[in-house]
Amino acid sequence: MDPRNSAQDVIRCDLCETPVPPLYCEICHINLCKVCVGEHLLDESKLHIVVPFKHRQSIPSYPKCQEHATKLCELHCEQCDIPVCVQCVSSKKHKAHDVEDILSYLESRNKALQADLEELGKLIYPKYQEIASSFLAQRAELQRNTEELISAVNKRGDDWHRDIDTIIKKLKSDIEETESEHLAFLKKQEDEINQTILEITHNIGELKKLLDSNDIYLLSTYKSKNAEFSKMPPKFIFTLPSFSSQRIDTEQLLRQFGSLTARSKYSI
Repeated sequence: MDPRNSAQDVIRCDLCETPVPPLYCEICHINLCKVCVGEHLLDESKLHIVVPFKHRQSIPSYPKCQEHATKLCELHCEQCDIPVCVQCVSSKKHKAHDVEDILSYLESRNKALQADLEELGKLIYPKYQEIASSFLAQRAELQRNTEELISAVNKRGDDWHRDIDTIIKKLKSDIEETESEHLAFLKKQEDEINQTILEITHNIGELKKLLDSNDIYLLSTYKSKNAEFSKMPPKFIFTLPSFSSQRIDTEQLLRQFGSLTARSKYSI
């Protein structure tokens, strides 16, 4: 035999042509050496099933009959869905059943399995991978949305706190201004009363001196001030301010503060 021709018959890696590759991809139907198998598996566009080359799918042989040890099952019973031998078919158990050549049956089954494998690897599996990869993006979007909502609520709260602080500051200022006005008025009245008391005290002293002197001239010039002092100053009654508050309506506050839209629903 020509060595060149025999060399061409050697099985080679379909990616780099390394001779006698030890691996085989059941999905892509290609031979793989140990160096190329890693690169092949990195292709995530489909599911790969890599098996040792000697375990790749091959043409099956006839199985032995479980009922007749010396016979091979060359047929398949459609009703019982089991391999049967010729002697089984002639028996009472399978006599009226439909049978087909077992190799034809295995070939059709292998085609069905291969079709399932192809569908899983090329269609179903990539879709699940796509869904799985979307979870990371959804988590990021959820976190971003949460941060934006919390930021909006905090800003709204800060705005309300500023408004409330402004209201409180204005009320305190009004209270202090009212107090200052009342204190100023009281001080004015107090000063006037104290001045009158000094005048009355002085007048009492002068009257005592006059009585003790028995001076006719001075007694004749005395003018009474009792009528003037008897005119008591009016008594002022303050109407002090008071603070009244309304019951806090929590539901109304919530409506004014703001609320979330309807909670998100899960859709499939």
